[in-house]
Amino acid sequence: MEIKKYVYYAYTLSMIFISFVSGVTVIYLLNTNASVFLEWELFSFNGASIIFLVLLDVMSMSFMFTVSLISSIIFMYCKYYMEGEKFYKRFLILLFLFVVSMMFLILSPNLISILLGWDGLGLTSYILVIYYQNENSCNSGMLTLLSNRMGDSMLLMSICLMYSSNSWSFMLETTQNSLLLYLIIMSAMTKSAQIPFSAWLPAAMAAPTPVSALVHSSTLVTAGVYLLVRFYNCFYDYSIFMALLILSTLTMIMSSWMANFEMDMKKIIALSTLSQLGLMMMILSLGRPELAFLHLITHAMFKSSIFMCAGVMIHNMKGSQDLRLTSNFLQGGLFLGLFFSMTNMSLCGFPFLAGFFSKELLLENALSSSYNSIFLLFSLVGMSLTLSYSLRVMFFMSSKSILSSEGTISDMSPFLIKTMFVMLMMSVTSGFVFNWILTPSLILFVNLDYFYKTALPIFLAIFFFLNYSQMKSENLHYKFNLVLFNKGAHLMMYLPFISAQGSSNFSLKKSYALSKNIDSGWLEYFLGLQTYNYLSFFNYKFFSSQLSSFLKLFLIVLFITLLTLMIFF
Repeated sequence: MEIKKYVYYAYTLSMIFISFVSGVTVIYLLNTNASVFLEWELFSFNGASIIFLVLLDVMSMSFMFTVSLISSIIFMYCKYYMEGEKFYKRFLILLFLFVVSMMFLILSPNLISILLGWDGLGLTSYILVIYYQNENSCNSGMLTLLSNRMGDSMLLMSICLMYSSNSWSFMLETTQNSLLLYLIIMSAMTKSAQIPFSAWLPAAMAAPTPVSALVHSSTLVTAGVYLLVRFYNCFYDYSIFMALLILSTLTMIMSSWMANFEMDMKKIIALSTLSQLGLMMMILSLGRPELAFLHLITHAMFKSSIFMCAGVMIHNMKGSQDLRLTSNFLQGGLFLGLFFSMTNMSLCGFPFLAGFFSKELLLENALSSSYNSIFLLFSLVGMSLTLSYSLRVMFFMSSKSILSSEGTISDMSPFLIKTMFVMLMMSVTSGFVFNWILTPSLILFVNLDYFYKTALPIFLAIFFFLNYSQMKSENLHYKFNLVLFNKGAHLMMYLPFISAQGSSNFSLKKSYALSKNIDSGWLEYFLGLQTYNYLSFFNYKFFSSQLSSFLKLFLIVLFITLLTLMIFF
């Protein structure tokens, strides 16, 4: 038991050390207004140098601080959640490799060294998703792996295109190559699960909850957004970013809408992550990468806390993830209810919590943009749907008239309270701190007209009352007919069928028909079988002719020999 505790504490202390060093580095870089650029030349080939680059600036160190802090809390949380796990050392090693891969991606501005972290994230995430080794986790892991491999291929083609400039550092890139930007955006869309690559993100919930808390807060799904934030100052193309704006807005609307119908607790939080990723991509397309990165940091803080609270509820419900079994949790577990309510309100953008400082600036800049009314309407609806599904979860957790949770509700242990209290404080204060550190003063103050100032409260109030009236309806819990539209709401508007099942089903059917008609059909008859028959026939004829010639020659020689013997003897 002591060895087991030592393993958890060792990984936690290593992450705390990295977090402390990153925090001190951020303060030093802010005071000196400097950046540190390190490079090691590995070898040179045809004038192109293979260089390992490390860039230490305020942005990379802030993200390193966030990832290492959340990872340290997750490692201590694993001590509670993975209790009784036989292969806990293997699990912790995989989780540590996952975090190290993300750190490779954060620190390097070089595409080749970024690919190390990019591929490392894809491989370790696949192993962690299939950790339970059942049919559901294996299918989900394969979908996750293949979706991310598409982004890996785009990144490899980007490396080939950047070879012409003899450097793979995007900070030194001066040519405005639209194809290169298109490939990088496509790879970022696969990693951050934008439409049409959104099907893998809810499927990745088959992993253990600590993995989900790490994946959906600061590591795998944020890698695409972080890559585009880094690349934004080097490349720009209006048409490509307009397409990204449309797809990210649709992703935000689709995932928020589906979260209002989902009953799997972890999938609701995953769809919430997908909605916030769409929001980050949307504000990035509007030309505000600083705001996208600010929301990336604050979202990581409160989303990891929400997942850890969900893991405590799953343990209380004997492994069930059904939202309808979470009744009385807010009353039965006082600390659990406090932690979940605070982090959930931060997700909604409640005033003066972490999500408020980033989402307020995001929405103000979106409303002050020069885009048309349809985009502004979608932005308001996406924000309002966030409030809707957050209130829906809290309604189910506080209701006494739906279903009773199994067993006795046990509150969080003192060890867990002390562990998660750090993330609770970051969910409250990180918005103000990082808003002061990361946000330029030019975009802090936005003057909106009277219509836009009143539009958001009106939309929030409308969605609040619609959601509350729907929650109070008895038909929602006991009579819910899955008509075509409602079924689409539960199935991400049929996106898994379109992007995964539909394409594979068509190709598999065609491959079966081709195999039947070609490999086992007429082609086999006219080429394979007939060739074999013809060769066998010619071989038989040749062998027969050789045999008959040999017999004739043998008989002639024998006859001459006998005749000679008869003459002389």
